[in-house]
Amino acid sequence: MASVKVATLNLFNRMGEWGLRAPLVVDQLEGLLPDVIGLQEVDMVLDQGMWISKQVNQRLPGVPHYRIKHAVNPEQRAYFHGIATLSRIGFGSHDILDMMTHERVAQRMMFMCGQRPFYLINTHLHFPPAASQDRVDQLERLLEWHDRTSGGDGLPLVILGDFNAYAVAPDGMPNAGKPEAAVTLMKSRFRSAVEVALGSEPEKTWSTPVNTYDPDPHGTLDYIFVSEEWKVEDAGLAFDKAAPHDGKLFPSDHLGLFAVLSL
Repeated sequence: MASVKVATLNLFNRMGEWGLRAPLVVDQLEGLLPDVIGLQEVDMVLDQGMWISKQVNQRLPGVPHYRIKHAVNPEQRAYFHGIATLSRIGFGSHDILDMMTHERVAQRMMFMCGQRPFYLINTHLHFPPAASQDRVDQLERLLEWHDRTSGGDGLPLVILGDFNAYAVAPDGMPNAGKPEAAVTLMKSRFRSAVEVALGSEPEKTWSTPVNTYDPDPHGTLDYIFVSEEWKVEDAGLAFDKAAPHDGKLFPSDHLGLFAVLSL
């Protein structure tokens, strides 16, 4: 049975002392060594994604190297902000969807798990906690686009990234104590790999002590959703280790996720 390891991490662009966080990202990416990882909040001015892949590749002689595909956020942020996907297993295709709202995009790529092709979508939804309907609208556009343009081939699908939607909505939000509408929508069609593996979503994927500016409640905002064809072999948190010399320094203000999936 062929398997693939996927992961996701919001990099927090250059904020939160990137110069100190960067070695943690590289170290923990090397330790995790996913086949494919979706990154969000990638700083294009720093060429952040390319720098990360280069650093890891230099440590991996004789091992398949990472290649990277970017998707820049449209309109005013196109110059400096976007998402990116690194893969060690080769890109079979790469499509970009403009969400048409709040300067958000999604990437869809085709990869191979053994002899079977599958799609992986990396995205980053709109962020204010109160913008629940905006996230639902973005997901409805994303899912309609995928259903319409994937050729009706029904290939296995992974959708991952920073959904900015609480697994349990905090007090003061609509549907407090229950999943946000965007999460409910995704779970009506897909399974959360981490929830399958661990029996529940993590207590939180945001925030870490790297965040010193945003007072919104902690919670699970990041997900790896999988279609029914996948067997979840393992899943959990990643990029969750503090620096040995500083317990408040993490790779990002988000924790990452990983999943080992088989077909």
